[in-house]
Amino acid sequence: MDWLHQAARQRPDHPALDAAGGSISYAELDGLAAAVAGSLAASGIRPGQRVAFPGIGSPAAAAALWGIPRAGAWAVAIDPRLPPAESRRRLRHAGVRAVWDPVGDGWRRRHRDHRPEGWGPPDPDARIVLFTSGTLGPARAVLLTGGNVAASAAGSAERLGTADDDRWLCVLPLHHVGGLSILWRMARAGGTVVLEERFDPDRVARLLKGGEVTAVSLVPTMLRRVLDADPGPYRGVRAVLVGGGPADPDLLRQAADAGLPALQTYGMTETASQVATVDPGALADEAGTAGKPLGGVEVRIVDAGGRPVPRGATGRIEVRGAVVSPGDLDGPERPPGHWLVTGDLGSLDRDCRLTVAGRADDVIVTGGENVPPGVVEAALRLHPGVRDVRVRGEDDAEWGRVVVADLVLDPRFAVEEVARFARSRLARFQVPKRWNVVERIERTWKQG
Repeated sequence: MDWLHQAARQRPDHPALDAAGGSISYAELDGLAAAVAGSLAASGIRPGQRVAFPGIGSPAAAAALWGIPRAGAWAVAIDPRLPPAESRRRLRHAGVRAVWDPVGDGWRRRHRDHRPEGWGPPDPDARIVLFTSGTLGPARAVLLTGGNVAASAAGSAERLGTADDDRWLCVLPLHHVGGLSILWRMARAGGTVVLEERFDPDRVARLLKGGEVTAVSLVPTMLRRVLDADPGPYRGVRAVLVGGGPADPDLLRQAADAGLPALQTYGMTETASQVATVDPGALADEAGTAGKPLGGVEVRIVDAGGRPVPRGATGRIEVRGAVVSPGDLDGPERPPGHWLVTGDLGSLDRDCRLTVAGRADDVIVTGGENVPPGVVEAALRLHPGVRDVRVRGEDDAEWGRVVVADLVLDPRFAVEEVARFARSRLARFQVPKRWNVVERIERTWKQG
């Protein structure tokens, strides 16, 4: 999977990265990755040992992503913003032997020509360790192999038509699979990553509008802020991947009207990024869904007993294919070909398009009935007066839990109109019993 080394031989002078410090060619980045591998070997790191690197949007982190596996070590991406105690816990949990955190440029000069013994491109069994967000408990350390990454990048390229003239804007952190997958994807295609250390909506809007990038990956909140910064029109943007959480259909339509083809995508750390993505050529037909599974990826929907449900029915999402992780660092290895049981609910239509209904763990049990918030949200978003919605559960003496809807409402409409609409579309137990009108709903990206 060392596409960096391959691209350095095929187009050495083409920019691999455009970052704050300037452009870095494939030949230069390949040399930096070799310097990382050489430095680690010279310091005593041996194949199979684990080396962490700070997952910030910098050329040094990109060099570490490629260089650590070249030394035969496992690359462990760490969030540098973590509190020290949590950072130490994760390093211990992953069995990290060393942290690659270069200070200055001396390491480049000292080890540029050094090659570890037995050096060569990493094989498909190369290991990358990524931590999930830990929103439902302590963060888990997920293992990805070079084979997982290769299968994911191939499926993504087939769906999106990734090319060597692409310039993909990366504003997602490099300790998450969403950010790392951009580096893998572009190196495989020989394209350019426009690498930013942080998300600035005004700058993203300028880059998109100025024709400096052809694609970008964003979460819904980021996309909304970009459109708030500059509503467009935009030209020359080929793809805007929108993932990491539910996307308001009105937001996706607003983006499309502005010239930003927003392609909803569904994926997770355990699948090395994408599972399903809207086809750019079928945006109108697949709008409101996460599209069809990528090539080589199987998706099925099962009930609480693990039995497949009919098309159109909602159940738990399971995934199978070469993209699926062999398991967590401290858990049993998942045998090849076994289904990954996700924490998400969804449905497949007759054309195999996936609609994600929300987290299975978010199900509201009210009066003995199970209500997935995503199902209710999807119905309420069809009302013309609902600009945004969040459905959640609240404790209740009579029902145990009740369904509550927070609405960003067009002032021309009343809550009771939305309630009547809900009663016409939803089962009685799914209709919110409490309604709140709010100015804005903030969402954060939850990965994995």
